[in-house]
Amino acid sequence: MPTSATSPLDWADQTLLADERAGLSRRPRRRQGGSAPHSVVDGRRVVVFSSNDYLGLATHPAVREAASRAALELGVGATGSRHLSGCHAAIDDLEEALAGFLGTATATVAPSGYAANVAILEALGGPDATILSDAGNHASLIDGCRASRSRVAVYRHREVADLEARLAVAAGRPIVVTDSVFSMDGASADLAALDRTARRHGAWLVVDEAHALGTTGPGGRGLCAELGIGGDHVVRVVTFSKALGAAGAAVCGSEPVRRLLLQRGRALIFSTAPPHPTMAAARAALGVLIAEPEVVSRLQERARSLRLHLGPAALGGENASSPIVAVMIGDPWRAMAVDAALWERGYLVQGVRPPTVEPGTSRLRLVASAAHSEAEIEGVAAAIRSLLEV
Repeated sequence: MPTSATSPLDWADQTLLADERAGLSRRPRRRQGGSAPHSVVDGRRVVVFSSNDYLGLATHPAVREAASRAALELGVGATGSRHLSGCHAAIDDLEEALAGFLGTATATVAPSGYAANVAILEALGGPDATILSDAGNHASLIDGCRASRSRVAVYRHREVADLEARLAVAAGRPIVVTDSVFSMDGASADLAALDRTARRHGAWLVVDEAHALGTTGPGGRGLCAELGIGGDHVVRVVTFSKALGAAGAAVCGSEPVRRLLLQRGRALIFSTAPPHPTMAAARAALGVLIAEPEVVSRLQERARSLRLHLGPAALGGENASSPIVAVMIGDPWRAMAVDAALWERGYLVQGVRPPTVEPGTSRLRLVASAAHSEAEIEGVAAAIRSLLEV
């Protein structure tokens, strides 16, 4: 009878110890006081610069009221998947409103952005397809590629020429997949070139707009809307957990895309539908975004100000209005040391290390919000500059 060289717990301990020695151990910080940009984290009062609540809608009175009313009137849990008992009228209403806002034929709600990305690649992919994925794509898209059972080719980050070369030799149905605004540095994909390439090769173009909805484009409609990217071959994934301050996501595209999702998107089909308060909150937040588009301009002003005050420390700059601003550190230990020093100075800024980013590219990831004051923007930038000079 074969025996293991180590026990399961020995393996776990050794694996965790190796991560700790490499400076890669993760420990969630405990946050108290709700979702506002001011919070108590591990006992210290801080200004939060690591939240995806770009527009401050997580605490907007209309959003909170809608969620509370839905819980009182309808209950909490959806009670089942969309194919069982979870296909509630509020979900249909949100889908209709979102499709109208984005100008797409349909929108199909999923429990999370992660589930939406996995589901759409399951729905479109298969053994007869090749997915061509940007090297900088979010982990949910990477896992969606794996779950799709497709061949996968990874092209160099934001390099359309490399994509073209890989498409030229790709077998089967091509599917091009990219973030529109990349989550670790705020850079934008060259969607116009990607769209031309996808059209030329008869490919689907799947665009994850998680960090573009509410931050980019006319009225916060995203990068596709800003560039006029559309057509039956384009699929857009948007999330409610960032600019809309709620939770969940939607896949937006043609009617056949929706039907494929409901037939083949396992991550959607076999997940419980989002709860009533969450759908009500997302619908109310969308209403606020439509009624108050100036909040997007305020966010963009804060983002540009943060980059300006950080100066050369801020990565890139071609997408100066993106709320995601990265500061390269390199070494994971130093990145987390600066993270801890900022916390001590009253700022919650996230240090990011492998495997989230490539080895040697550990960084600080800051997120500007429309709810931040100009003084808070200036303060965190000054603190970072002083720490980097040490």
